[in-house]
Amino acid sequence: CSCLQLGLPQGSSVASEGLFIPISLERSDMVKKAASKGKGPRRQGTGQESDILTFIDEKFEEIEETIVLASLVPQLHERLHAVEKILKIQNSPGLKEAVGSKWKQLKEEHQQMGPKWGDAASPQRLAPPDDEINSGVNLEENNTSDVTLGVGHNDDKLGVGDKADIEDSSDLTSMTRTLTEKRRENMKRIAEMSKAKVKEMDEKTLDTQTTEYYTFGESTWDLVIFIGTGALGPFGSLQTVLLAIVNVLMQVVFCAIAYYNFTTPDINDGSIIDTLRWRRSSGHSFGDYSTVAKESLVHRVCKMDKSLESSGIQVDLIENINKYLKSEETGLEGFFTGQILCIVALICWYLMVAKEVSHALALHRGVMAVPRGATKLDTRENPFTQVTHYRLRAVALRRKIASGFLLLYRLLAAALLLYVGTSFLVYTVNVTELILNAVALGIILDIDDLLFDALATTPGRHLVHQLDPLFMPGMPRIRGADAKSVFMSIFIPALTILVYFSMLEPFVGTLDGVRIAMCGGNQNFVWSMDKRRITQLSPTYGGGWEEEEGSIKTDAIMEGESLTSGFTVNNSRYGFWVNSVNVLSDQSVMSLDSMVDSANGNCGDIGNEEPMLNYLRYFLANDSIQGCADAAPSCNSITKMPEYAVDDGKGYAARMLCSATCGCNIPGGEFINVQGCPYGDTRACDTTTEKQNFVASAVCVEKNASSLRAYPPWKAWVQTIRSYGNQASNYLSAKPDALILAQAMEDNGCGFLANLSAQNISLGGCFSWNSTFSWDFKTLEVFCPVTCGCGSDSPRGSGCPTPFGYTCSGGEVQGCLTWDGKHFCEGFNAEVLRADILFSIVDFLMASDYASEIMLALQTALAQKASVTQPVHPQTIQLELNFDWELSAKGKIWLIEDGMNATEMTSALFSTTLADLQVAVDSSLQSFGVPVNDLGFALTSFSNPDAIYGPYGADGYGDGYSLLNDIRDKLT
Repeated sequence: CSCLQLGLPQGSSVASEGLFIPISLERSDMVKKAASKGKGPRRQGTGQESDILTFIDEKFEEIEETIVLASLVPQLHERLHAVEKILKIQNSPGLKEAVGSKWKQLKEEHQQMGPKWGDAASPQRLAPPDDEINSGVNLEENNTSDVTLGVGHNDDKLGVGDKADIEDSSDLTSMTRTLTEKRRENMKRIAEMSKAKVKEMDEKTLDTQTTEYYTFGESTWDLVIFIGTGALGPFGSLQTVLLAIVNVLMQVVFCAIAYYNFTTPDINDGSIIDTLRWRRSSGHSFGDYSTVAKESLVHRVCKMDKSLESSGIQVDLIENINKYLKSEETGLEGFFTGQILCIVALICWYLMVAKEVSHALALHRGVMAVPRGATKLDTRENPFTQVTHYRLRAVALRRKIASGFLLLYRLLAAALLLYVGTSFLVYTVNVTELILNAVALGIILDIDDLLFDALATTPGRHLVHQLDPLFMPGMPRIRGADAKSVFMSIFIPALTILVYFSMLEPFVGTLDGVRIAMCGGNQNFVWSMDKRRITQLSPTYGGGWEEEEGSIKTDAIMEGESLTSGFTVNNSRYGFWVNSVNVLSDQSVMSLDSMVDSANGNCGDIGNEEPMLNYLRYFLANDSIQGCADAAPSCNSITKMPEYAVDDGKGYAARMLCSATCGCNIPGGEFINVQGCPYGDTRACDTTTEKQNFVASAVCVEKNASSLRAYPPWKAWVQTIRSYGNQASNYLSAKPDALILAQAMEDNGCGFLANLSAQNISLGGCFSWNSTFSWDFKTLEVFCPVTCGCGSDSPRGSGCPTPFGYTCSGGEVQGCLTWDGKHFCEGFNAEVLRADILFSIVDFLMASDYASEIMLALQTALAQKASVTQPVHPQTIQLELNFDWELSAKGKIWLIEDGMNATEMTSALFSTTLADLQVAVDSSLQSFGVPVNDLGFALTSFSNPDAIYGPYGADGYGDGYSLLNDIRDKLT
């Protein structure tokens, strides 16, 4: 119970203490009504503000009746003053005793009615109805209450009819008893009323007490209902019309765009065909093969290589498909796919559409439930908040019809949005976009709210905020379930299942088909069509990126990235800087040989200094290398180009950067491999001084097989060719032929060509090799000039000897001496002493048999007589024997040793008598086993032709007997 404290006049003693008159209010009802004002759905509820205002009106009437009790207070004061006056006048002892005994009796009665602290049982609390419902405490009547005058007692209630009873009372006792009895009756009535309202909550109670209301919200559609009413005004109504038109246009535009763009999938069965075409044309094409990654294009796409410079569409497609399908994932992650997310998004979308439909139906139901008549809005003020509320009392027929059209439009728009939204979500492959699209669809349904928040007039806002909710006729209900909730509970799952099997599942199958078409099967191969139109296939091995991580190219690029203002290109340790990008452009179209020639124009060792030294270390995988001398062991290493296979390019790099060390500047030497060198006709190594000196000092004779087998350069060449044949790499071709060639060269020396030709094997060797070999080797004419036919018609740039500029086939070189692997030519590197000898022979037949012994005997005799300052070897003396009409010998003694003095040797030689020379010749013939007596060899003349004709003879070409022979011919 709540109490109303009433103020009394200042002069009265009772007023000074204060008097509390109880006012009975049904607290449980107030709590129930106020509780229904709490938060609920935006547009419909069960407890509404209009009911609260009605309830407040009723309670105010009760309060007004209760206030009537205040009119009894002045009369009560008069009675009390009369009692006090009587007590003062009557001072007699008998009267005092009578009054005292009476007061004592009243006091005892009062004490009997009050609580007794020693009693076994105390009065029970009067519980409100809510307490009984919630806690189960029974409400009992309290029959021991009384009225006490004074401060602190505020439990008594004066009924409306108590005024007459007080007037009829003749004394204080009767008045007190009357008030007590009235209070008991009132408390009994309150208890009975509270018990009557308490019920146990069950299904029927909630079903009968549930009432639906539509609460106006911040929506353009809610404001449309009041267009043309005086509440909005003409301009407010016009603006609301414009808002409604804009709302419709925006929804129509979106629906049209979505219908024509989102209702068909971007990925369909045609995408599978397109994917297969891409894979078979570009995905495995050798033209799109990455020499850096060493992978096919399709393999890089399927592993979503972000370094790809092309095929970005395919990378995005397979990335989205993989994230959507999660085909390779297992466990819990494999369950939460894009398909599951799509289903969740569809359900959320359907719930948003259902909410829109529910609001549209609720607005129309609320409008239709309002009594028909001229549209009328009432106002009423809340006495507590002093806020004015509006109530829609009646709605005109035309507005109800307009509400029906509005409902029809909203239902049509919801149905179209349901269709396009479903297609939009189902055909979205990107998981991130799927979430964003689901949110975007909700914005379309909220356009009316957005327009209201942004553009609605202030009076319009106030109107919808303060409008009382509209009562709506209840939907049919069965056992606590209404028709709308049952329909939506069945419709949304059924629609989701239908969309799954008719749209989502087929689309997922298409995505899987595209994934298999793009990335299924073997990805690690490339194809190429040769000029014969034959398709060639090759496997790919990958691993290129891992090799790039530690490459010198990466170091050079990082060095360039760290370029600062104080850095100059001369300080570069890894990169070779050029002056312009145009140089790089020109180099991009240059051949590999041209690049090698331009970088090493002198055929020298460019790997002795940085940055090439760092490249030499990198290519040979040896950081301890200090220069080209340390790279010599790799000079004969075999590299298969252009793959840089077999030895990872070590041999090629060593010869490219250390051409001089690897013997590229000479056609002979111990290194046969010139791959990587600027070697060949008109190239850098062909024009070097070393090469010119080498061929000029070479001899036009060749060693026999046994000598070649012991000759270190020949042995090194044979070993390199044999090493080629023994390689395990599949990159090299004709390896068995290489082994046959090596064995033939070792066994037959320069005769290997004839040996192989007898076996019908042609492998080359002179000036060129058979094209089946995957090598760039020097050719053999430098060792076998005679076998290879070196001469004036030899190819340019060959290794044929050209002693003193003479070819091996020319007559000039025939007049020179070849001794100890060198050519000695008069006027270039040697002097010559000439001698003419005439002799006679008895037995010509025997002389022809012993011609070589006779020549050697003459050479030995001349060598003995000419050996003065230095010994002369008989083989350094050339003799030309003539057994025709005149028996003679023309001799040339070559002064090839340092210290040989031509004058002294000439004097000693030609001071020898003919008899002494005969003795020396006979001694040599006898040592060779020639029968001297039977042969009858006798010297008849020994002379110096240079003393008569000069050093070049009578014709100026060194033949002293030319003039003499002419005279003899004429005489004959």
